[in-house]
Amino acid sequence: MTPPARFAAAIEIIDQVLAGMPAEKALLTWFRAHRFAGSKDRVAIRDIVFSLERRRASCAAMGRADQDRVTGRAILRGYLAQEGLAEDTVFGAGGYGPAKIAPEAPPVRPFSDLDSATRADLQPWIWERMRAQYGEGASGLAEALRHRAPIWLRVNTARISPEAARLRLREEGFEAALSADCPGAIEITGGGRRPASVGQSPVITEGLAEFQDLGPQRAMAWLPLRPGMRALDYCAGGGGKSLALAAKGARVTAHDADPARMKDLLARAARAGAEIARKSALKDSRFDLVLCDVPCSGSGAWRRAMANKWSLTPQELSAFAARQRDIVLKALRHAKPGGLFAYMTCSLFAEENAAQGAWISRAHRLISERQFTPLDGSDGFYVVVFEVEDAALHNPW
Repeated sequence: MTPPARFAAAIEIIDQVLAGMPAEKALLTWFRAHRFAGSKDRVAIRDIVFSLERRRASCAAMGRADQDRVTGRAILRGYLAQEGLAEDTVFGAGGYGPAKIAPEAPPVRPFSDLDSATRADLQPWIWERMRAQYGEGASGLAEALRHRAPIWLRVNTARISPEAARLRLREEGFEAALSADCPGAIEITGGGRRPASVGQSPVITEGLAEFQDLGPQRAMAWLPLRPGMRALDYCAGGGGKSLALAAKGARVTAHDADPARMKDLLARAARAGAEIARKSALKDSRFDLVLCDVPCSGSGAWRRAMANKWSLTPQELSAFAARQRDIVLKALRHAKPGGLFAYMTCSLFAEENAAQGAWISRAHRLISERQFTPLDGSDGFYVVVFEVEDAALHNPW
């Protein structure tokens, strides 16, 4: 496919996303209907679509989209301007590209003319909360969310050293760098820098490393773990943190309210050489450490999953906070007196982070608290650790 044809495909896909279809489904639907698109075409189209989604508001405003009818075509006009690309190299350029811009169409609006929320590519209410919480740092944080996230791997140090894993990746054509502050974390910096291509590396397929952002890796490295501790990953999901706990010598039990989310965990554990018990019912079991990575707005990971960036409402944020407290109360029942309780989110909002930490600290002794953001090289991630008080195991609030 020619470059203009790839942009035309992105317009079609974005129009489906604007109509309510999830981006991944829209991409898959288009790819299935256009089998001629090769692997390089698919990678390029995916990159364009996600870039348009991250910058949807600013690109649409620059492209003179009508507020009542935003289109992929208008968004692409704004994107080309932001990237310093001439419109006539895409629109009307032939090669199955999008049609030429009409002579009467208004020129692209300068980025500097946009209001601050639109330049930040955030809903106005979210932008105001960001500014209230982060002050002068809000602009840099919003700018980071407008661009692609780095690719981080967590090395399975029970089987290979980080340096050996880095050298193997280099032999396969991937440039990689060790984290300066998180042992076992490797960033893919070049050479097929896409999750799909990295995922085909034997370093991944042989269980020597797993995809995991730097934020949760830092949080897991920061936990006061001891080999042999009985640990419960209460909201395990796919099990990334369960695997990280096992790699540090913990005896891990993984639990999730939706057991189907853990369907691949046993295979991943076997590949990594880890033993993890997967349980949907915990009864009265107690653990030395209970880790609770709760469902949240996902605002810290909006570079990777953009849907909630545009759809989240204040009411939904409040609902997340209420649900998180309910989960915490249930999870605490499985913590031993004197044991550890770790609360985590991939959120940037204080309502889901510091406010929840303060609430839990009314009944349990706070040991440590950290907030990571994309300005730290990771996704947004929050972790707070408590020592569990005996008399407070059953909702003292």
